Amino acid sequence: MRPFGTEPDEELVLRAQNGSQAHFDALVDRYTPNVYRLALGITGDHFEAEEVVQETFLRAFKHLDRFSASKAAFKTWLLAIARNQSINIFKFLKRRTARLVAGRDPDDHNPGAGNIFLQQAANPEAVLSSKQEYARMERALAQLPERQRTALLLKSEEQMSYEEIAGVMGSTISSVESLIFRARKRLLEMIDA
Repeated sequence: MRPFGTEPDEELVLRAQNGSQAHFDALVDRYTPNVYRLALGITGDHFEAEEVVQETFLRAFKHLDRFSASKAAFKTWLLAIARNQSINIFKFLKRRTARLVAGRDPDDHNPGAGNIFLQQAANPEAVLSSKQEYARMERALAQLPERQRTALLLKSEEQMSYEEIAGVMGSTISSVESLIFRARKRLLEMIDA
């Protein structure tokens, strides 16, 4: 990690706004995992999630002068950018998937999906069971409406508060609570089916 790893976001942002590339790089180091997890959760594609990370930080750098700590936390502002970029990519992926189903694109596999289970378990039955459970959860998540999926991922993966999620999604706290409740309920229904 680059220097400045313990400085608060507000200080890093202020210095980055004053032209310090090193301070902006520290923010990139700090929030890349958060942006990637959100992007992967929305797009469902590792390559596309990496693209979202790059585009998110490019946009954040370009518009850093518009950020105001009095309006939102930096993390909230950044994840709102990431969410918007992910939605754009997700729409593209849905169109591409439609073309795949119609038989117009032969590249329909995701090499490397599930390799984590092969590394973690030596028992072939455990590997198969884990891969099936993971794939079932991924399918269920992908079937959730985007707003439910995003709210749930921000809560479970990023451990964000309802207030922070509301800021990222441009919504109210009660709306976020409702989205997460409905997402969890729907996931349980799909997994138990």
